[in-house]
Amino acid sequence: MTLLIAALLVAQADAGPAQRVRVTVRAIAASNDPSVPAGMDPKLAPIAPHIASFDEQFRFRSLRLLKEQTFDLDWRAPAEMELPGSRSLQVIPRDLGADGMIKVHLELLGEHPAHSRKLHTDYSIARGGTILVGGIKVDPKDPKQGTLLIAVTQAVEK
Repeated sequence: MTLLIAALLVAQADAGPAQRVRVTVRAIAASNDPSVPAGMDPKLAPIAPHIASFDEQFRFRSLRLLKEQTFDLDWRAPAEMELPGSRSLQVIPRDLGADGMIKVHLELLGEHPAHSRKLHTDYSIARGGTILVGGIKVDPKDPKQGTLLIAVTQAVEK
């Protein structure tokens, strides 16, 4: 299955060395099914500009937040989030660049208990930036549930 990938990065000034990194992971159901109400879930407002840029290439009629989780992580410390369809996503912050961009490693694990690897890759995210990764079904047993999009956002230090 083809993975739709878009990295939407926002350039920011360097904030100096960080001991920890805060990332927010969102699981989103994207659909073109006419039986699903159209529009974007208001809970996705914090990343609406990133979704709009993503939607220029990959149009969806409906976008609904399924789950959101924020992690405060040490470098190279994994965080895991359960996803629909008995899957999970593991996020590991790997490195902080001088420009404030972080490199994160993402692993999408398949259905329990097999946990076959469905995605295994690295991305760079700017402070306040979001990457969107998607292309698999929300629920492999029910295609009407739509396409699963994963949004990973690096928080801006205040």
